Amino acid sequence: MRKVLILLIVLMASTSAIFSSGAKEESDEIVIWHSNSGILGEAFQHLVDEWNDSHSVKINAIYQGAANDVLTKIKAAEMAGQELPDIAQLDATAGLDMLYSDSVVHIEDLGIDTSDILPVAYAAYDSMNGHIGVPFNSSSLLFYYNKTMFDKAGATVPGTLDEFIAEAAKIKEANGVPAFSGVPTTYELCTFLGAWQGGSFLTDRRNGHDGVSTEVLFDDNGSFVAFLDKWKALYDTGALENLTSGVSDAFCAGRTASMLASSSNLTTVLQNVGDRFEVAVAPVFGIDEEATGGSNVGGGCLVAFSDAEEVKEAISYFIGADAQLYWAEHTGYMPISLEAIGSEGWKEFTEENPLFSVAIDQAVSSSENVTGLWIPSAYQVYYSFQSTIKDTLENGLSAEDALTTMKNMIEESLRDYEV
Repeated sequence: MRKVLILLIVLMASTSAIFSSGAKEESDEIVIWHSNSGILGEAFQHLVDEWNDSHSVKINAIYQGAANDVLTKIKAAEMAGQELPDIAQLDATAGLDMLYSDSVVHIEDLGIDTSDILPVAYAAYDSMNGHIGVPFNSSSLLFYYNKTMFDKAGATVPGTLDEFIAEAAKIKEANGVPAFSGVPTTYELCTFLGAWQGGSFLTDRRNGHDGVSTEVLFDDNGSFVAFLDKWKALYDTGALENLTSGVSDAFCAGRTASMLASSSNLTTVLQNVGDRFEVAVAPVFGIDEEATGGSNVGGGCLVAFSDAEEVKEAISYFIGADAQLYWAEHTGYMPISLEAIGSEGWKEFTEENPLFSVAIDQAVSSSENVTGLWIPSAYQVYYSFQSTIKDTLENGLSAEDALTTMKNMIEESLRDYEV
């Protein structure tokens, strides 16, 4: 009797798994898994509340941790045949997984009007199968600097690495702190190497957007060695600090004169600095004068796992002008709605808060070739870039050997990846 009972339980569980996989049944709610907390969480909840106040089908927004946690839970649910959310907020590291997911409803199939989306932001989620999502919390890499310290040193904002090299030592001498802190990762290198010669891919197949890459490209085009040679020259001034964590805290405390960070950090940085010094931001400096491609659009997107009409309407709401204007003003993310960017509300906001306009101005003038890297072992590559750059600066690894290290590491991960 006990064996029969166990068998019945197993059969019931299997049946449940079969019926719970794939599209959700009709429901009176739209489930969204997201990664917004703190200031971002408050702003996101405001948008959710506004939707719920005016719609019969309510949004159930469930915080799932950091962006990578959301991806991990999506993959686990998909593999187990469990019910997926209607919408998930994911970042660029999810690109490759979503490219080959059978559960994703591509934006073209969902039938959303995308004509109002900032083209370079929309292009960030383009793939050989269509757009895996629509940009929502879009950001751009910015150069944050302590204007008070720069003014004290009589330093100008660098447009290239050579210009920064020329200014770095006097910034440190005048203020007694590093001119810059941080070690570049994949995010920064997508901009530094991507901007090379007007816009360059780091790997073939459009950085993996058109299928799993087979080889790196930053070896043949010379961008990585050119970057490392100049980054080493900046380090040799004695004014660059190889800080791999707590960079924003160091900047806000006045322990470093500048850093590279996402535009989404702007609100938090301004709040943490208060009136201790004047914060300023500028477009990211290039490797040289020919690095004219601009900056990679980062942040995250909304991915649909249901083709229900309510899901289409909800996503359209989140990328609409009103929602994007509110989101941008309260978080530091860029508005991706062209209507919002051209609105009187955005004009008035940026006149009062000019720092918030820098990221969007940079993005508008950037090449669509400067895009995120959809690659296997994304986090391993992220930290390998950091450790290889540190090894070049601190232990005498040559730029050519560093190139070989990264090329071999990335291409090995590409060979080992199975769709």
